[in-house]
Amino acid sequence: MLMDNEIQKRDFAQTLARGLSCLEKLAETDAPATCTEVATAMDVSRAAARRILLTLESLGYVKEERGLYASTPKVLSLGRGILRRTNVWTAASSIVMSLADALNEPCSISVLEGLDILFVSRDATRRIYTSRLGVGDRLPAHSSASGKMLLASLPVGELDRRLEGAVLRKQGPAAITDIETLKSRLGEARQLDYAMAIDEMENGTISVAVPLRERSGRVVAAMSVASHRDRMAPDDLQGKILPPLRQSARDVQGLLRDFQDRNWAVL
Repeated sequence: MLMDNEIQKRDFAQTLARGLSCLEKLAETDAPATCTEVATAMDVSRAAARRILLTLESLGYVKEERGLYASTPKVLSLGRGILRRTNVWTAASSIVMSLADALNEPCSISVLEGLDILFVSRDATRRIYTSRLGVGDRLPAHSSASGKMLLASLPVGELDRRLEGAVLRKQGPAAITDIETLKSRLGEARQLDYAMAIDEMENGTISVAVPLRERSGRVVAAMSVASHRDRMAPDDLQGKILPPLRQSARDVQGLLRDFQDRNWAVL
């Protein structure tokens, strides 16, 4: 009789896995990439990367111009069904916008993917970062308030697994690049039930985040408000921002639990 891991190995489609990995690598790049760059990112030969890129190009998911490859908008179609099922974040967007309007600062909801946060709801009209960020964009979790809140909410064993061997890239001047220091800060966030990031993503950026819990108490996302030192002092995050942020988070949690009561998908 085949053991579970033997069955998984037998049924694992490596070609499909490499194709999806290629799309992920292209999504992570800020500019079109050469075949050699894609091969290096995927840790495969240039010939293998070329076959994958040409296949994805023939299917319309990748475009090539002068030897540079980039993903096309067709990639978005892969997530449409999930987004329709997970429209709790669409429903929550009105709460996000209301808080952003009240504070006149960017507000967002993020989920954790690996060691990144992924925006699932965001006020796109206000900007503090060099790049304008929207739904579907990512940021390194260790340098963001939402990311630190989400990492802090992981079981300790899972957190250790994710951080094992990780290289924490320095973003802003105060970014944490030492894993033990990060774990200490995450322990503080776990106790406080909120997290802050000051000058960690970019110089001058400040943010605070709180967890969003489903009915069982499991943290499924984080809600945050960000600002800049030009407009607000870091101390104001706790005094002026945290109370209304927590109230808005409770409103979003009400939506999450309503979706659960209706047996609708949350994540």
